[in-house]
Amino acid sequence: MKIPDFMIEVESGRNPVILQLTDSQILDAAQQRLPNRISSDQATYYATHRMEANCFRYMRQTIENVRPDLILMTGDLVYGEFDDAGTSLLALIEFMESFDIPWAPIFGNHDNESKKGADWQSAQLEAAKNCLFKQRTLTGNGNYTVGIQQDGVLKRVFFMLDSNGCGAISEESRANGHTVTSVGFGQDQIDWYTETATSIRALSPATKLSFAFHIQPAVFEEIGAQCNALDFGYLGANLKSAWDHDGVVWNGLKALGVDSILVGHEHCNSASIVYEGIRLQYGQKSSTYDRVNYLKKDGSIVGSYPPASGTPLVGGTVMPLSCEDGSICDPYIYLCKMEK
Repeated sequence: MKIPDFMIEVESGRNPVILQLTDSQILDAAQQRLPNRISSDQATYYATHRMEANCFRYMRQTIENVRPDLILMTGDLVYGEFDDAGTSLLALIEFMESFDIPWAPIFGNHDNESKKGADWQSAQLEAAKNCLFKQRTLTGNGNYTVGIQQDGVLKRVFFMLDSNGCGAISEESRANGHTVTSVGFGQDQIDWYTETATSIRALSPATKLSFAFHIQPAVFEEIGAQCNALDFGYLGANLKSAWDHDGVVWNGLKALGVDSILVGHEHCNSASIVYEGIRLQYGQKSSTYDRVNYLKKDGSIVGSYPPASGTPLVGGTVMPLSCEDGSICDPYIYLCKMEK
């Protein structure tokens, strides 16, 4: 059996807890590459010193209250166009390392816009003590696996994948030859995860498989079509940037016995539904950078770019795993409580 790239050992007698954070998307207005790219109000809101107020205080509250065994970050860690110096990524890494909790990030469609380049970004992630990240020379950046083991039994494996799709890749990122603009998995990624998952299934048939990546495949349209059947969460935006319209990847994942697909990308969607036996899940946005849902006084939810009125809906998606068989049990959204 192929051994996962990283293994998390959880003590017996309790359910392991997985926390999905997504689209922290730190945007440093001081590194604005193009004039008038953002409004003057946004430039003030996205000022460098507001990283704590816009992002870290929410993520800290979420992590400290959930107390997860593993944190998955499903893409757009930073808004790369506004991080040519790489300082936002370094600040995020320092922040995440402060919890001494294993965290597994993947690239979104904005990270590799930075002029520091995807290889530099990957090297910073690989060097962090608690960060689980492996840069392979497959299409994209950072395709790897994380296993959850309990009592010597491999309960679940998370496949962390780059779904690519950055239309504004910097030349520094493109230089490695496997950072691409097209959205979706390359054939080499598909071959790699198929071989790896098949190997795991052959010797450990009971091990559960999850796939985590940034941009949702077209099957996620079923969440909108069946919004009355949501397991939990809410929808606040129409689907954008979907891929795999022919269902090749979706059918391949079903054939491998995958039981959950975790994505980000759609900031105003935070929903989960079990469809054809597979959980399709949009993670809860974890900062007020870029587009965010706001709860109005009349109870309505409106997606908007900050600054905006209302209470921002930010936090994370929590997935306890059964200590019996590793299945996802009673997942829910943690929403941050606003300071008075």
